[in-house]
Amino acid sequence: MSSVGTVRSRRPRLSGLTWLIWRQNRTAFWIGLAVAAAISVYAVVQHQHISAAITAQHLEDCHGHEYTQACSRHLNQFAQQHLYPLRRPLQIMLLLPFLFGLFLGGPQLSQELESGTYRTVTTQSVTRMRWFAAKLGVPLGMTVAISCVIAAAMTWWWHPVAEALGPFFAWHQWYPFYGVGPVVVGLSVLFYVLGATLGLFLRRTVLAMGATLVTGAGLFVALEWVRPYIWPVRTVSAQHTTEPPVPDGAWLLTDGPLSRGGQRVTEALDCYVTDDVKNCLTSRGITGRWAEYHPASDLWPLQWTATGLCLVLSTVLVLLAACWIRGSFRIRPRAQAAPR
Repeated sequence: MSSVGTVRSRRPRLSGLTWLIWRQNRTAFWIGLAVAAAISVYAVVQHQHISAAITAQHLEDCHGHEYTQACSRHLNQFAQQHLYPLRRPLQIMLLLPFLFGLFLGGPQLSQELESGTYRTVTTQSVTRMRWFAAKLGVPLGMTVAISCVIAAAMTWWWHPVAEALGPFFAWHQWYPFYGVGPVVVGLSVLFYVLGATLGLFLRRTVLAMGATLVTGAGLFVALEWVRPYIWPVRTVSAQHTTEPPVPDGAWLLTDGPLSRGGQRVTEALDCYVTDDVKNCLTSRGITGRWAEYHPASDLWPLQWTATGLCLVLSTVLVLLAACWIRGSFRIRPRAQAAPR
């Protein structure tokens, strides 16, 4: 009996404020974990089916070579069976950070400030900063755990499809880019912290959720706008070509014509509607092309850099919220009833 009691006493258990925050959010955590587990099981099953299809159709022989008629037929059949069912889940993945921001971050602090229940905690020898750290930290751990599982599952599902189809499934589109890899976790953390911070400032749950939706959409648009430039861009030029001199699967950002001396010149658009495009361009002094691009190998550097940006913004928001707690935020006592 004593050994059983010793084992039980050594088991880590939550207590105090951490236990309270866990109790407040455990339903959302278990639901999120169940969804993540279901997605993981489905992704593993799909991965096995995809790997078997690649082997059965000999798609590995088509990779990196000139696509023959047989390869094109097999790739088209493979895409109908596995790419099209994958596109919609990858598109839906963009909603995941918004779900964390709206339904976990937005109400996290605003509900207690709006209802006044935070007074019960802060009168039990709990400092404002400790209350803030627990309210922010426990759901943040949930966000990281759930988003990591889902991101890993979707990446496991996506990878063999992308490897088999190559340039036919562009890695640099907004999907799959925001549906796989560490950027899923980074965006989820950013949107959660954004929702919690707005809830602290606005003190109204519905208002905080609406502001999180609008501000989060703005942040996503800004990230998509700067995404091509958060990692060094490659520049290449070549003579005697009318096509951008970039490798297969590259993310072409911009390109243009070159003169015989290698200078960038103005595009001759009217030449592209003639029967002999090459001779028309040569007569205008255009003999080559230049291009700025990201090769396919830049996928993961771009992913990790975007994740780092999200975490930096999250840290800034946490620091702003902490300064607000220490400075402007005041615990307002309940109004006492006037004596009769």
